[in-house]
Amino acid sequence: MVVHLISLLTQTLALIILSLPSIINTSQLDYDTLVFKQCDSLAPNIFQKTRPNYSNNILFLRAQALSSLLRKLESESSWSKFFKTLVGNEEHAVSGWFQCREDYPNGICHKCVGALREISSRLCGNATSARIHLRGCHLIYKFERIDTPGALNNHHNYKLFESPEHGLIHKICEGATAETLAGFEEMRAEALIAAETGVVDGHGFYEDSYKLLHVVAQCDGHVEACDCGECISSAAAAAAEECRWSVAGQIYLEGCHVSYTYHPHELPNDSYHEEGSKVNTGKSLAIVVGGVAALVFVAIFFMFLKSLRKKGDDC
Repeated sequence: MVVHLISLLTQTLALIILSLPSIINTSQLDYDTLVFKQCDSLAPNIFQKTRPNYSNNILFLRAQALSSLLRKLESESSWSKFFKTLVGNEEHAVSGWFQCREDYPNGICHKCVGALREISSRLCGNATSARIHLRGCHLIYKFERIDTPGALNNHHNYKLFESPEHGLIHKICEGATAETLAGFEEMRAEALIAAETGVVDGHGFYEDSYKLLHVVAQCDGHVEACDCGECISSAAAAAAEECRWSVAGQIYLEGCHVSYTYHPHELPNDSYHEEGSKVNTGKSLAIVVGGVAALVFVAIFFMFLKSLRKKGDDC
């Protein structure tokens, strides 16, 4: 009996240990923290043709179209890291896409896009165009009237999906202390050059460490490989200009974004790095496994004592 229980507990412990890395990694991901938002609201009559007293109906149709778009994007995020679509009618159409970090699991991507849907409704309301970036994903949408018949079925001709011009959208520069670090600018330049090549080879995503810098770069899913490399090159130039002496920086352009973080003492070794922080999965795993193992051995010890006591009573 005791041998059977020990075997059962050992198998349970093994299953827990095998599943812990995934549980710890995904639970520590800071995927739904808001990085920045841009909400543009225009007068409702931008969609109006000639009919009077039409604005209330326009707002209703626009809300319906946006709700349909967000539901569609959230649904697609269950199995896709990038998806773009166009919904509505020829007068009140809304186009948009979402994108998740390529190295995040599908489950985290789905949760992140669900958070985008809630945040966009809460922060941007009836905006006619919006861009919302979370740590793990981002959303872009825009309303326009479609005058060309059949345009709803041809996303590539729609303005929002045209090739980006790599203009600066947002920047975050942290810790302006790198001026005292010898060779920092050269190290950052070399790390970002590696990212420029890496996104082309990595189909639009790159994450790696170079010397004492950790770099993450990603292009929007509709950006072609060559344009992706050019976009990251532009982001690298913007980082050098906008965040010259910052030990951590995030640059968001039309079509791509790049971030770098300086680690003076050690480089991160775990997957799913967050900008500006390190997920110490190894330490967390050791603590949890140690605790579980201790509980299992205590349970075995008490069962062993109980079995000895039972044998003594039988005698």
